[in-house]
Amino acid sequence: MKYLVVVFLLFAFTVPETRAEDSKPRINCPGDQKNLHTYLKIHDILFTQRDASRVGEFYAPEIISHNQDSGGDSIRKVTPEQMGAIWSASKHNNPERRLVDELIICSGAYITVRTHVHSTDNTGIAGNAPTHRPYVISAIDIYRFENGKVVERWGDADLMGMIMQLGLKVVPAAPAAAATP
Repeated sequence: MKYLVVVFLLFAFTVPETRAEDSKPRINCPGDQKNLHTYLKIHDILFTQRDASRVGEFYAPEIISHNQDSGGDSIRKVTPEQMGAIWSASKHNNPERRLVDELIICSGAYITVRTHVHSTDNTGIAGNAPTHRPYVISAIDIYRFENGKVVERWGDADLMGMIMQLGLKVVPAAPAAAATP
């Protein structure tokens, strides 16, 4: 039995790790792949090149955003111009940032993507000064398409993982006072 444990441990620590950034994403998109092809263009043009001038090609004039990443209200209506401003700021503040898709799943009008975000804290987070330290976090985004454009998006990223990697201390906000009737 001890021999099996030793063999397992040797194998576990000597087999090279397959890293997400070294491989193509796993894709499960049976049927019509029009939305998949649109998402792959979004990833290249908006997420990789961060060409904000082309955001209108991929997003409807109004997008419903269910994004918890920035905290606060989880449902709001945004415009392509507001989305473009995010990529412009990201390109300026984090020019080295890379998004590496790990898994893409399609179901009808929906595309779900698990991504690894590789970046550096150049701007400061949660009121902390910039650490200029690199981090890698995972994020999951869900997109709903209509007529070939994104009309709704849900997004969550491992912000706590980022905070921990950067060694930051974050003080939670005081709970809001309950309204009295």
